Amino acid sequence: MSYVRTILKTVEANADQADLCLPHSIIRKCKIPVGDLLLRFGSSCSYVQVRGTDAAAARISTAIARRLHLPQGIPLLLRYDSSRETIVMGPYIGILLLEVKSTGEPFGSLTPFMDEVADICHRRGGLVSVFTISDIDWDENTVQGMIRRQGSWQSHTLPLPQCIYNRVHSRHAENSDQVDSLIQHCKNNGIPFFNERFLNKWNVYKILADRPDSPAFLPKTVCFKNAEDLKRMLQEFRVVYAKPANGSMGKGIYRIKAGTNGYQIATGQSTRVWKDFSSLHRHLQKKCAGKLYLLQRGLSLIGFQSRPADFRVLVQKNRSGEWAVTSLVARIGQNRIVSNVARGGSMFPAAQALHMCGPWQNSIRPSVHTLSRTALQVARELERSLDGHYAEFGIDLGVDVNGRIWLLEVNSKPSKSDQTVITSPDAAQSPRRPRPSVIRLLDYAAYLSGFKPLQRQGKSRKQKYVKSKKENRR
Repeated sequence: MSYVRTILKTVEANADQADLCLPHSIIRKCKIPVGDLLLRFGSSCSYVQVRGTDAAAARISTAIARRLHLPQGIPLLLRYDSSRETIVMGPYIGILLLEVKSTGEPFGSLTPFMDEVADICHRRGGLVSVFTISDIDWDENTVQGMIRRQGSWQSHTLPLPQCIYNRVHSRHAENSDQVDSLIQHCKNNGIPFFNERFLNKWNVYKILADRPDSPAFLPKTVCFKNAEDLKRMLQEFRVVYAKPANGSMGKGIYRIKAGTNGYQIATGQSTRVWKDFSSLHRHLQKKCAGKLYLLQRGLSLIGFQSRPADFRVLVQKNRSGEWAVTSLVARIGQNRIVSNVARGGSMFPAAQALHMCGPWQNSIRPSVHTLSRTALQVARELERSLDGHYAEFGIDLGVDVNGRIWLLEVNSKPSKSDQTVITSPDAAQSPRRPRPSVIRLLDYAAYLSGFKPLQRQGKSRKQKYVKSKKENRR
């Protein structure tokens, strides 16, 4: 399979002209037959008459472009599916949000990320459309999406995308009937809808606990249902963390510590001491009322200057549809409870953090490679058991003073704000390189849209050079 990057120039065609005129070079490379073929863009398709042309530019009739809701001047990749006798334009990626603003930054804190996704996709060939549930017209199978042109976002009527990336940031909204209907429609019509749901910590724990190799890195966790659950965990571990099963960004986490003078309960902002267990339980029960909370074993994790450290591993599907590690950073907390950047934590390269953090009880220290391998294992295990389509996870790992790796949390909607990007001191003077997470997102979306990586023909210069050196040594 071959594809090319092209811009379809719209023209007013008369009865003697073909609907789609393609340069002979494109016809040869993509092995496109002339004649009547199906042309597809997103969910829209139309039969067209295809002819070759000596002109350098590809041309499409204005009437067909309108029928397909094909925006003008957008560079797209073009491929030919011989099994369906269909020319496919794309990749066309939809990003679902909860809301879009009409003024200022249209996507709030996600705007820089969306700008980068759209601009890189444009350079590579493809279209990114950002929309909400209310922007979809189910009767017409269209969406009123925002696309980026010449540095600004504009609203356009478009067909439904070839794939949809879910960035709805509210659990409540995600559980609505409207989102359920969208997911079902996508499944019924073969539109990949990925990062389908927020994850529940208890479900993740149960899934991984049932796998043969996972318990080695799972800290013991139980549902907080009554006083006996709390008492047993404190008797066994002395330090226990209470976490909301549906929480994120370190919110609502309590550290409970049993000591000789009573019980200490701490958040990132305050610490209180309770002399007896009954008072502790009543206080915690009141704090957790109405929410499912988990009790997790406290761990003696390495840190820096009494601040906790963990390791955030971003794993994503790559251009071949396989899990791969995109980034791995250490986060050192501002307080003694959580290390989340959203709660004031700082980021460091993982290798640097492993060197500067402590204390260490022995010489056993995990490597960055071991952390990556553990995260990939978690992603693969979850994919086997979770309902739905997932293409990225933010996996938080901890390392204890004995060098043992522990799974702390898995997030299916990892942050995309600029705060989560490590920048160099001279970043202000030099343009920032594209985020690897953006490149990998676009690679996977292209894979889902049928634009898989092309097989390179022949050997590269480097391969030929190495082969030549080997032969010369013989």
